[in-house]
This record gives sequence, structure tokens and C-alpha cells, in this order.
Amino acid sequence: MKIAGIDSCPLGWIVVLHDTNGFSYKAVSSIEELIEFHTDLQRIFIDIPIGLSSEKFTRTIESKLRKELGKRSSTIFTPACRKAVYAKNYDEAREINKEILGKSISIQSYNISKKIKEVDQFMEIKATELEIYESHPEICFKYLNNSEIIQTKKSTKEGFQERFQLLQKHYPQLKSVYHNITETYSKSKVKQDDILDAMVLCVSNLNSKEKLRYLQDENDLDEKGILVKITY
Repeated sequence: MKIAGIDSCPLGWIVVLHDTNGFSYKAVSSIEELIEFHTDLQRIFIDIPIGLSSEKFTRTIESKLRKELGKRSSTIFTPACRKAVYAKNYDEAREINKEILGKSISIQSYNISKKIKEVDQFMEIKATELEIYESHPEICFKYLNNSEIIQTKKSTKEGFQERFQLLQKHYPQLKSVYHNITETYSKSKVKQDDILDAMVLCVSNLNSKEKLRYLQDENDLDEKGILVKITY
């Protein structure tokens, strides 16, 4: 079974894959480009919202995620509604989100709208046999760490090393994977944090090979019929 963990990066997406040959990696400008290279890819964990709010549906999974991460809940943000994601600019997105959800959106939220839109559109055209699930790196790290939340910030040297060592503890070969990625792509294209996140998403995907583990809320089916759940 070929699986992948995907995180956004300045180039587009950084992907860590695993199959019978072990771990591999690739940075791509789009999800469709990834599928062109890996037509046999079967399951993806990706750090991007899947299933979006609309006039008749509101995502509520974020409140559950925040409870899961306690003091690290600041890593969870509420995505814009679907119409705002497809807006022409930030001002329009803010107005649409206010109209539909009763609140504005941050510039940080708007800045990833392009990636959210890309995945939302891909969900409509993807092959039915390809499974793609929303995930979250800090939730994955928590359950890789015996359900203990990692309190350090991965943007710090301490936080980075704590997570990197945890990954290596489970899969020592990820050390060389990480260094190969940093040698292949400059920091301006793929940041160190992006690599860590893609690796933990791939590891969680691999560890869930027999049975998916996920968080789900009661309000879980969006207007397009997409099931909103967070795999880990």
C-alpha cells in the first residue's frame, strides 16, 4: 500500500511517501502533479481543512481539536467558509465570511485559502479509490507520543528536536529522509517545519494502515457531502 503525508510549503506541497520500498519524498506545485508522479498512491493524510462551512453547514470540529491540544490549542485555526475561500480578494472574503458565519477571518486564514480551494476542487475530481483525509501534525505528534501533548513550539530549536527525535525513535530511517529533503530543496521552497509535519502525517498514516483513527464531531457532513473528520 502506497501512502503519503502532505504539508503545504512555499513551493506548493512537500510529500513524504511510504510503500514496500520504505520512505521517499517529493515536493510538488500541486496535488494533481503528485498524482501524475504517483498514480498508485492509495491514501493521503494532509494538513488542510477538508469539508467547509456554508449557509447550511458549520464546521465544529475545531472546538474538539482545541480540547485535544490543551495549551497548544493555538495551533488550531478556524477556516473560512467555502464561499470566502473562493473569494477574489481578502476584503471580499471577510465580508462573505461575516455574512455566512457571522465573523471575519484573519489574514493568516485567508493566506491559505488558495491551498484549501485546491484541495476542495481536487476532492471533486479525484479517483474514487484514492483516499484523502484531513489531519493535523500536532494531533499526530500527541498520539505518537503516547497521547502526551508536546508542549514546546516546533519553531524553536528545542521543539524541533523533540519532535524530530520522536520520529526517529519510531522510524530511524527518517533521519536520512529529512537530510535528503533539505539537501534537495532550499529553505525558501521547503521549510524545516514543513518537512517535520509531512513526516509525522506519513507516520500516522502508516501506523493506521490496518484501521483508521480519527476525531469526529456530530456536525460532520458538509454541503457537498464531504465527511469532516481528523485522522491521526
